[in-house]
Amino acid sequence: MMVSPPKRASRKSSWISLGQANPRADPGVGVGAVLLERLDRGWRCLGTGLFLAVIGLGGSFLALTVFPVIVLFVRDPLARQRRIQSVIRASFKLYCAAIQAFRVADIEVIGAEQLEQLRGALVIANHPSLLDVVMIMAALPHAQCVVKAGLLRHPFFRLTVQGAGYIPNDLEPEALMAACVATLRAGNNLIVFPEGTRTIKGHWKPFHRGFANIATLARADVQLLRIDCEPSALHKGNPWWKVAERRTVFRLTVGQCLDIRQFLDQQYRSVAVRKLVSFIETHYREVLGHG
Repeated sequence: MMVSPPKRASRKSSWISLGQANPRADPGVGVGAVLLERLDRGWRCLGTGLFLAVIGLGGSFLALTVFPVIVLFVRDPLARQRRIQSVIRASFKLYCAAIQAFRVADIEVIGAEQLEQLRGALVIANHPSLLDVVMIMAALPHAQCVVKAGLLRHPFFRLTVQGAGYIPNDLEPEALMAACVATLRAGNNLIVFPEGTRTIKGHWKPFHRGFANIATLARADVQLLRIDCEPSALHKGNPWWKVAERRTVFRLTVGQCLDIRQFLDQQYRSVAVRKLVSFIETHYREVLGHG
């Protein structure tokens, strides 16, 4: 009796990318759902690039149009600084609203009302993504920060940096410390990331002591912020075009505001600095799950 040879398996190539389920094998996943998922992910990738470009283009536009008008008509330096800070804050609010409206990412701020009356405080936060400073400056009045000195030589951004009173990072250590203390005593809120740079999820970086030296010298209260980014995006070591399978949620949570006086009951300021750093490091280790 002759036995017919076994049939060869079909070599049809799959039209579904790696990591996607075959809708024919899974009745719960239709072709339309797969296509919509791909379109959503592609749009978020394109949108991320567009919104990153808008930061530079928008800053240049303000520096060429709005800020020169403020400089021309507002003579008082402090009033001019406040006006420019307000424009930057409003611009970042609009920027965050647009990111959400175009469904590139979701942005949530919890407890923003606690920041409205904040004056002369050192504002510190963890730093998981490129969007962190934008979210903080959109929520924080009278925001100040330390910026790259190269921006002072930029033809467009120089007016923005000088007008808003931002502090260049190329000052001598003593001068940098004095500038930070002065801006806090003038009623501005100074943003500092104690880790010094963006962090990678699951990796803990010890805090630098610079923020604690500033707080104790200026006798400034310390406002704690927590930033969550889930799933991770725009973090260190990850190209911007590598977007997650689902839309990222950036969440800014306003925490407690520490009365600096509770850390100044020490004989030496160096002891107060170590005490403050230890307290805040422990706090962030616990809330971020590194404890």
